[in-house]
Amino acid sequence: MQLSYVRIENFRGIPSLTLHLDRLTVVIGENNHGKTSLFDVLDRCLGGVQGDGRAWEYRDFRRDPAGNVVGPIRVVLYFEREGDGKGPSMADRLFATAMTPGEDGVPRLRVEFSGDAASGAMEVRFIDAEGDTLELPAGETVLRRLRQLHPVCVVRLNQPPPEDTLEWVSHEDRQGFDPGGGDDPEEAITQLYHRLTGTRGTVPTDEVRRGLQAARQLRTSLVGKEGTGGPVGRVLEHFIEDAAGAGPTPVTGAGSHNVGLLMVLGALLEVRGRARMDEDATPLIAIEEPEVHLHPMLLSSTWEVIQGLQSQTLVTTNSGEFLSQVPLRHLRRLVRRNGRIESFQLGEKTLTPDALRRVGYHVRARRGGTLFARCWLLVEGETEYWLLNELARGLGYDLESEGVRCMEFAQCGVAPLVQLANDLGIEWHLLSDGDDSGVAFAADAARQLRKGRKRDHVTHLERRDMEMLLWHQGFADVYLRAAGIEVQQEAGKEVSLPAPRKVISRAIRAHSKPFLALMVAEESARRGPDSVPSALRTVIETAVRLAREAVENG
Repeated sequence: MQLSYVRIENFRGIPSLTLHLDRLTVVIGENNHGKTSLFDVLDRCLGGVQGDGRAWEYRDFRRDPAGNVVGPIRVVLYFEREGDGKGPSMADRLFATAMTPGEDGVPRLRVEFSGDAASGAMEVRFIDAEGDTLELPAGETVLRRLRQLHPVCVVRLNQPPPEDTLEWVSHEDRQGFDPGGGDDPEEAITQLYHRLTGTRGTVPTDEVRRGLQAARQLRTSLVGKEGTGGPVGRVLEHFIEDAAGAGPTPVTGAGSHNVGLLMVLGALLEVRGRARMDEDATPLIAIEEPEVHLHPMLLSSTWEVIQGLQSQTLVTTNSGEFLSQVPLRHLRRLVRRNGRIESFQLGEKTLTPDALRRVGYHVRARRGGTLFARCWLLVEGETEYWLLNELARGLGYDLESEGVRCMEFAQCGVAPLVQLANDLGIEWHLLSDGDDSGVAFAADAARQLRKGRKRDHVTHLERRDMEMLLWHQGFADVYLRAAGIEVQQEAGKEVSLPAPRKVISRAIRAHSKPFLALMVAEESARRGPDSVPSALRTVIETAVRLAREAVENG
């Protein structure tokens, strides 16, 4: 089976959260939005490989500012059968006794874990779609086998190795892995894992090669003892087989892939410890912040390993570099608002395949960090990107720290980006020029509005383009200077300026639009905040307001 939904109430900082899980799910969210608590609650309910779970702790109960317990903890886990269900095993038949259909007709096993602060005891019951208790004659057996066959292994790469870590022996004293000489493959892999996470320098190639030799030996020994290799063998089966034919290990390319493999395998072995999982177990591997300690090249390789794990996998990350590797379908974005934590994801039918490709390139490959933003300020190109960021500084705003990201939409289109922002719970505001194309962009954006007023989300410049707006808002002298044109002023007479379009075209030929935008920003900074054009001031202040209103402090 596969864990398909998680519902949590009153666990630590989580007032309420419902999260849909796929076979591979990547969760992002700001601090105090429940990512770590999500892993902890799964560890409480399904952690451990002996099928006993973990009891609630004092700190698990959510409290108000006065320290009073808000309410009882309630966690409901939903499991669905994978595959076509043909040829059910004994475990399948056992779990089938607790599976009931929901409104969509899909049979699910629903198990509720609850507890109150008075006793701290964990109460467990199987429920139907309406939340009523199912009276199962073998309920305790079902629960025990559920924990044995679907344990959660929480891998935290951001935590230092335990104090009792095995003493590291330098690579000069270890020329290779020798199982005949008593070398233990799990010990060797775990040592290398600690070495990889703890060192500030480069791990020598021969140490990585020794780790791969240990991985091959571990796979061989697991198959020999358990027939199939057990959960650990199955989880990483094809990676270990790929490594089996490896000769000298390079330091890039396949070498970084091998390091990523050893990082994940070492972390998994450490979580599992010396206890043996059930032969038929299919663990859910929960990996917290895989980017810790890793160079971006290794981070990409670690994602390749995570993506290929033969097990349901849940990942949290704060890295735009890591997120740029993740297909948007796998993403879940947590936002604290309206007294609960909401989970957002891209709808299955929101984007066409072509739009998904364009957005995937624009958002993932070019700037994965934009998915962490609270508000997207959608602009036509590089000129607006530089200008708005610098003008915002002059007004006392740092758009980056406010959670506002400027996103150029010209190469991608407005509608796909707005649709993605809507599905992921990201606020947005569009700034478009006053020409025909700008009118079309504004109309595209307005059609995607789901809530709020149009003026909160769309600004359409009165002037044809940004340069004409700035010219008429007091920055004509910047373009004249850039164009190399001097204007003579006669005493008592009004200055007669050349045609603005001709001057602007000449200035652009001499420099570039983005360069001219920076010149205007520098001049605005010299003159002070009052020089910022009112239309652009409104755009900046609206985007900042939307970003601040997008989340609640937990």
